[in-house]
Amino acid sequence: MIELPPYPRRASNAEVRDADPFAYRLAASGAGIVALGFLLLGGWALVQFEVIRAPWLDTVAGLVAVVLLWAGVLGLVLGAALVAHPADVRREIALHRFARSAGLSYARFGAPLEMGGVFFAERAPGADPSYGSTFELYRPPFEDAPLRLGVATFQGGRDAARGPRPAFRFLALRLPRPMPHIMIDSVRNGRLRSELPSVQRVSLEGEMDRHFAVYAPPGYARDALQVLTPDVLVCLLDHGRDWDAEIVDDLLLVASTRFRRGRDETEVPALLRFAALLGAEVRTQATPYTDPRASSPRTQVAAAGRRLQRRSVCWDVAILLALVFGVPAVIFGGILLATR
Repeated sequence: MIELPPYPRRASNAEVRDADPFAYRLAASGAGIVALGFLLLGGWALVQFEVIRAPWLDTVAGLVAVVLLWAGVLGLVLGAALVAHPADVRREIALHRFARSAGLSYARFGAPLEMGGVFFAERAPGADPSYGSTFELYRPPFEDAPLRLGVATFQGGRDAARGPRPAFRFLALRLPRPMPHIMIDSVRNGRLRSELPSVQRVSLEGEMDRHFAVYAPPGYARDALQVLTPDVLVCLLDHGRDWDAEIVDDLLLVASTRFRRGRDETEVPALLRFAALLGAEVRTQATPYTDPRASSPRTQVAAAGRRLQRRSVCWDVAILLALVFGVPAVIFGGILLATR
């Protein structure tokens, strides 16, 4: 078992004040804003359901209701964020201390996550990354860290590429060379079958298929099995059943749905241990890997193997339209036939 320092105990109120003298003042202000938000929503209910009536209110009742509603919602959101500020400071203190004792660096806001693949979505060339990082531990240098662990959150606009989850805890490890795109979808962590066509699934046979669904580009199933050796599969089965893993370009990515503050104490050390175990196994397989379909087999992957094919949204829309319009049409047609 990989030895890691114990996760720090919960920071005291005095330590929180030392780290941020305004933390509890902001929390008190937030509590007041939350109370104001509830009052505004109460006013909205009184106006909306005409509990309060006045001649001057009749002409502007709609506008007043909208203003009260949005002001109340914004007050609750802003107030809740301020109330949670001391807890965020306490989380930051613990992660900072753990990173220092584990020989890592810490950043409250990490660099933009410019990864590709399924987790972080494929963005158009030149587009800004869709995901940002918070509460990140990394191994320097920051710009090209061989290890990054943090919380990824979708920060793109309406038209930005989206991954299957708006927020998740991620682990990123640098590999010695680019590899074919391989997705290892854990049953426990939520299935990704809506993202990837089943024709790309690679059977591992036996117990593994009950715990993981593995996907590789067409024609790269043998390459995936070359990477996922028995040692790698044992590591996944023993230590990684709760997480999804993805190999894309020269990165090994691990994603966890357990990213809330209360999970830090268990998830962060567990992911670091998993990084050491799985990273060592995958690097062992990646170092001698060659892709004979590429122009430079020792350093490149052919275009066909660089990305998994994604499930087309057009088919989903077509199926939905068929259900919405086709089923009623069949029923109506059956009724007409029955009445003749």
